[in-house]
Amino acid sequence: MLVPQLYLNGSCSEAIELYKKAFGSEVDNIMYDPEQESGKFVIHAEMHILGTRLMLSDHGGTLESSADSTMEIVAQFSNEQSLRAAYQIIKVESKTITPIGSIFFSPCFVSFIDKFGVRWCFMV
Repeated sequence: MLVPQLYLNGSCSEAIELYKKAFGSEVDNIMYDPEQESGKFVIHAEMHILGTRLMLSDHGGTLESSADSTMEIVAQFSNEQSLRAAYQIIKVESKTITPIGSIFFSPCFVSFIDKFGVRWCFMV
């Protein structure tokens, strides 16, 4: 499964409201950064648009990625073994953003920019 994720660098809440209106969608879940202004800085949000899950966040983005830091391809794997196998193949000549390991919302996660400049996030 591939899930697009948009990095909106401070405009996530505004974008969510616009997308809700434009597509008649609702937010499935949303997490805010507790160290920022209450209800403002989105760490992670998900919504379905036209039958496709879209992830959104204010956190992330670099000018090194092919989409000028506005997009990342999220590949959600069913298990850690398949994630690690795919990562071993694609990591050649890549630049690591977040090293492979567990994080608060995934038992196995890695983010990187591949040798073609495409930003990826692999997670279970």
